[in-house]
Amino acid sequence: MSWQLEGRTLRSILISRLRYLGDVVMATPLLEVLRRGDPDVHLGFLAEKGHGMVLQGHPHLDQLHLLETQRRGSDAKARIDNVQAVSLPSYTPGEMVSQLQSCQYDLAVDLFFNPRSAWLLRLSGIGKRISGTAGSRRLLYSHNIIPSQNPEQFQGLFQLASGGMGEHLARLQPLIHEESGLGFLQWFESEFADTNPSPFLPLDYWKTKAPEDLPGDLIVMAPGATWPVKEWPFEHWQKLIGLILSQTKRPVFVIQPPGAENPWAELAKEIPSGRGGVLPPLGLSAVLGVISHASLMVSVDGGVMHASVGLGIPTVALFGPTDDTLWFPYTRSGPYCVLTSQAPCSPCDLHQCDDFICLPRLSPQQVWESCLELLPES
Repeated sequence: MSWQLEGRTLRSILISRLRYLGDVVMATPLLEVLRRGDPDVHLGFLAEKGHGMVLQGHPHLDQLHLLETQRRGSDAKARIDNVQAVSLPSYTPGEMVSQLQSCQYDLAVDLFFNPRSAWLLRLSGIGKRISGTAGSRRLLYSHNIIPSQNPEQFQGLFQLASGGMGEHLARLQPLIHEESGLGFLQWFESEFADTNPSPFLPLDYWKTKAPEDLPGDLIVMAPGATWPVKEWPFEHWQKLIGLILSQTKRPVFVIQPPGAENPWAELAKEIPSGRGGVLPPLGLSAVLGVISHASLMVSVDGGVMHASVGLGIPTVALFGPTDDTLWFPYTRSGPYCVLTSQAPCSPCDLHQCDDFICLPRLSPQQVWESCLELLPES
């Protein structure tokens, strides 16, 4: 079995998603799909080191290419600390071009297509490069696939893989499955008719990265968000923890957001000894290790939420200004639940809001009831 593009058999394929943890995780179904179509195809993945590191140990990945970067923003120091704690080789853009040239990939599928990724792939000499941009950077690619320009063509794919996952998978549209003779869309609809593709991270691998002496059967909470409008109010987290402590014997651990100490330090005093606690800001490897031991994860919209789904952990996701149909396409794939307040102004995708009502309208009782539906029996 093999994949073809324009009559040429593809022996090696590079997936490129440079940035953002959630998007890297959401790209992992491409690895599963390509591997199912050709068990022998060589699969590589190109990403920035701080996010691409989550793909360590992935069973469908043959080679991981990690790019060195410098981060900016309010959480830059925490992100830099996370990257420096990872003992994985990474390369400057110039070094990465040389490395990709030596690998001689037959095809690159770019899921980010920003200037950096576009030029990296162009300079690497990969002959076929698929993207999804209608801007001037389209000239740096051999193929541009934009589902919104012909939505009827992709209808079947989006029924099986909606939202961001479907957008990523749609880039494979030009491929032909050699054995069946089907185009990618037809092959995908027949191959995945009875299953829904879902992100995947190797649970057993990441369990080994947890802090020592961490108990099992946890309830884990991840309140950290890049933007304040994605944060559930602290008082709501406090009340939810009270409900959990009063109605279950499971330990509760909060992953403290980077750069935030109080009031989380005070909250730690309210959790009885032996019932959990507030973990200090952790590197990404340790965060995944903690989540891997959980029976339930409660998170706002962000990369850690996607990672939890990738690890197969029952997950309750709290959404405010972002579109859950696009960024949480998982409810049909497993024990995953998304909660929104259905505010009349949502989704707005704003980074700042003077009338922030969407997430505050989600009550702790609503969230706890959803948790009870997903919690496995002790």
